Amino acid sequence: MSVKDRLGCAGIFVLVLALSFAGSPVLAQDSRPVVRVSSPGSDTAYSMPFRVAQELGFYSGEGLDVRILPGVRTAPSVQMLVAGTVEATQTVGPTTMGAILQGAPLKVVMIFNDKPSYWLYSKKNIRGFAMLKGSKVASSTPGSTNDRLLKIILEKNGVDWKRDLTIIYIGTSDVRIRALLSGSVDAAVLTLPGNLAAEDAGFHELASFESEVGALTGGVATNETLITHKRDTLVRFLRATLKGLKFFKDSRDGSAKIMSKYMHITPAAALRTYDKSVPVFVSNGMFSEEFQDKVVDFQLKAIGSDKKLRRDQVFDFSIMKALAKQG
Repeated sequence: MSVKDRLGCAGIFVLVLALSFAGSPVLAQDSRPVVRVSSPGSDTAYSMPFRVAQELGFYSGEGLDVRILPGVRTAPSVQMLVAGTVEATQTVGPTTMGAILQGAPLKVVMIFNDKPSYWLYSKKNIRGFAMLKGSKVASSTPGSTNDRLLKIILEKNGVDWKRDLTIIYIGTSDVRIRALLSGSVDAAVLTLPGNLAAEDAGFHELASFESEVGALTGGVATNETLITHKRDTLVRFLRATLKGLKFFKDSRDGSAKIMSKYMHITPAAALRTYDKSVPVFVSNGMFSEEFQDKVVDFQLKAIGSDKKLRRDQVFDFSIMKALAKQG
């Protein structure tokens, strides 16, 4: 299914959401600008910069009313951003790239990570890639970041994912870990803290995807309205989010406490999740132009497009650069 088709399939869902938001005022009752942020799936480590900024009052300190909407899958998140029913989304991967290719005026204006945190776990009796043949492997959605990475890893290890096994698309990591634990699938692509649960249950780690360059799983994408017409609001939002990102990088105990609250895991699990996730996070919300080119190339391949995009058609780090100069 093409990106265009996947985005189109979400249209009815987005229309319902758009209607539900239609009566919402642009400004809160106390006249603070509202910034609605869609976050795919349940809260994960990659949504923590938002949650930290919210919990520690960084957004309210900037005079903003920031409303984080978890549980919105990637395609609907991008549809909502295009429709203007949210001002920003954490979805910065291939689905956003697909929308940009179709002419949507979107840009990635901040990133949280420069490496992916995905792992492939299998049943205890599957100890190598050759043993995956004939199995069922759980992934999220076709063309998503983790799906593209899964196929790359399989091909590198001599497995033809079209012939040798069946990829089952069943949604977010929390759904995939349940499928693996129940025996419904033989292997699954997992992110934190699902991989830790699989490890504790005795499942086998077949591969880590962290060495694959170009995959993004967290950041901020927004639309032309905020970039051009409400730039002051965007600056304040990104400044507060950057404070959240820096706190997350620098404060293990404080961040783990917030992770425990929003990810619904024990304090001990939160500390383990923090330690496993924090190395892939950047400190300044951006990366080099050379790395931007690698990301664009990876994501175009992820959606199966032979078109070309310049880095400036996808990324706009002008605000992040200005914030870096301010210190």
